[in-house]
Amino acid sequence: MTPRDMPGLADGVDAAGRYATIVTQSDRPMMILDSLDRIVFVNPAFTRVLGYAPHEVLSRDVSVMLSAREADMPALREFRANLGARRSFEIDLHARARDGRDLWFCSAASPVGGGAGTEGETVVVMTDETQYVALRDLRMEVMAALTGAMDFPGVMGLICRLIEDITPDVVATITVRSEDGSAWMAGRHAMPASVAMAWAGMAMGPMTGCCGAAVHMGDEILAADIGSDPRWANPLRDLVLPLGLAACWSSPIRMRDGTVAGSLALYFRTRREPALWHRRVVDACLLLCTLAMEQENARTRIARLAHYDAVTGLPNRTWLREHLQAGHDGDGWDAPTLIAVDIDRFREIGDALGAGGADAIAIGVAERLKTVIGGDDLLIRSGEDEFTVVTGPPRPTARPGRAPAADRDGVLAVDHAASLAGSILRAVARPFAVDGVSVGSTASIGICVAVGAAQPVETVLRHVQIAVSRARDAGGDTYRFFSPEMNRRAQDRIILAGALGEALSDGRLSLVYQPQIRPRDGALYGVEALARWHDPAQGDIPPARFVPLAEESGMVEALGEWALRTACRQMAEWIAAGIEVPAVAVNLSARHFRDPRLPGVIAAILAETGIPPGRLMVEMTESCMIADEARTIAAAHAIRALGVGLSMDDFGTGFSSLANLVNLPLSEVKIDRGFMGGLEQAGTAHSIVNAVIRIGQSLGVTVVAEGVETRRQLELLDDLECPVVQGYLMSRPLRAGRVPHWLAAWQCQAGP
Repeated sequence: MTPRDMPGLADGVDAAGRYATIVTQSDRPMMILDSLDRIVFVNPAFTRVLGYAPHEVLSRDVSVMLSAREADMPALREFRANLGARRSFEIDLHARARDGRDLWFCSAASPVGGGAGTEGETVVVMTDETQYVALRDLRMEVMAALTGAMDFPGVMGLICRLIEDITPDVVATITVRSEDGSAWMAGRHAMPASVAMAWAGMAMGPMTGCCGAAVHMGDEILAADIGSDPRWANPLRDLVLPLGLAACWSSPIRMRDGTVAGSLALYFRTRREPALWHRRVVDACLLLCTLAMEQENARTRIARLAHYDAVTGLPNRTWLREHLQAGHDGDGWDAPTLIAVDIDRFREIGDALGAGGADAIAIGVAERLKTVIGGDDLLIRSGEDEFTVVTGPPRPTARPGRAPAADRDGVLAVDHAASLAGSILRAVARPFAVDGVSVGSTASIGICVAVGAAQPVETVLRHVQIAVSRARDAGGDTYRFFSPEMNRRAQDRIILAGALGEALSDGRLSLVYQPQIRPRDGALYGVEALARWHDPAQGDIPPARFVPLAEESGMVEALGEWALRTACRQMAEWIAAGIEVPAVAVNLSARHFRDPRLPGVIAAILAETGIPPGRLMVEMTESCMIADEARTIAAAHAIRALGVGLSMDDFGTGFSSLANLVNLPLSEVKIDRGFMGGLEQAGTAHSIVNAVIRIGQSLGVTVVAEGVETRRQLELLDDLECPVVQGYLMSRPLRAGRVPHWLAAWQCQAGP
């Protein structure tokens, strides 16, 4: 009889084969333990997952493959107790692979009963839960950070580090979209800081790598090969390829309202797609990123409520005090100037118009103050009826090769504060329209300028309030300094501005003329008109003092028109007398070029004096382009259409944008006198002068070098083929009556 003829035996043999196949082919590690807890059998999955060959564990205690950490000892004791009780059970065990990796298993143990040779044995089937435990621990560590004191970048960096710990050969980053739509790398670990710095401020869009595209499109983006993916155009591609990163997978981070706030990206070192494990990790971390972002947004909102005014959106007095204290506590604190602007009769206005009307006035004042203060100044709503400006004096500019002028005893700070206070008073004095009602108001301004040793913050704040009280006691609509000496200095400034107005109207200003020479043949190229002021009471007042004063007091337009008319009349006299002065140059301010009437004023003066347009050169500075580029360009073209020359003065001391030279119809560029001091040494000054001359040649624009004082400077400029020079070496500025005598004497010489 064969086994086939014995159904029961045949079934048993086949079942045993099937069981053997299951044990051998299973992906779950299995082992059999004897009554002494020794391993007597392991299946191939055990060897594959834990790395131990059968001969390395057989006949050895089960603890050979378990963790020896003290924290795992209770689980091991429970495991042995259950084995001894000969009952089925499940338990989580922490194992250690042969290569040292930590593994976690849910272990199901079943005692084997019945047949000979099996008495006391237990079959243990182990389910690998290492990835589950890794994700569980990741969540727990991040949640602990979220509920602790760790800041937002710290949490985001922690998430990236934990991802990299459990996903080998992966680099993780978290990119957050700012309010302006640009990106910043909020989280990174292995990614270098240089990449994060290059990423900062980059606009999010479909072609800004996987991160930018994921945020822009709201969907996951995969670049299996960064080198060929069109979304990774340079410079993005050159940021990551040298790091050995070949592929990127980015997923959008969504807030609870559905908006996309950023992206979580995994970078791979080989060209590939994400595996299932990568997706599980990212799915878990996206929620954590959302929680961290919402927590940060909540912190920001709370901080904003505590530090910002709800009506105007400006920082409040608490913010001001903390800002000043932070600067005071730092090294080398340079105390700023505080200007407190108290709105006169604000409470009366509020009583008359209601809370909504008072808020409208506050918003209107804030908007006007923003247009008056400088770009580096800070504006704070420090009280219901008070605003504070934190400012400082314009830094004294240094010419190349020269140190900046010192602000002796705070003169610059006082002058700047007085000028700014005057502008604020004029801005606030214009009536406001509230619900169709015209509401007039004024301001009482207090100024505290810190001179000498830094004072405590509370002292500075108290001093500025005392100054406000003095302005209010004076009747309002005025400003007062805390220091009596500064008040006197500001008063002197007001007196000087009044004297300048009288000098303009009474004809007490005059022009002098400095010749400009062609060095190759010594011919006169033209003269530059320069304003001079001699006051009967104060004597000679330099242009460096009265020209800025004219700007601040609103008299610069009248000063410029006077200079244009006076210079053109003088040119007409020279032409009538047969004196060969080819052209006269007059410098105008940025405010002139913002005035659409300027071309008409110039045309009227030309018609009035009868001089040819080509005998007039109008000089402008680069600050004209900063003030209003479109209007300046339009004015420049209109002036050139008259046939008048146009010169860019002091080129090289401002932004020195080549676009200014291209966009403006210039006929001349002037190199600032500050470069002459360093011209005789091989260095930056010499290179800049050479570059400007070459640019002028390529654009067909005449280059004039100012401030030539030595023959060596002249020789160097001649070697560089500079077309025109101007400076004390040829002549100091001359009264109009001296120009013919100088010209005759100059023509008698052989030339420079």
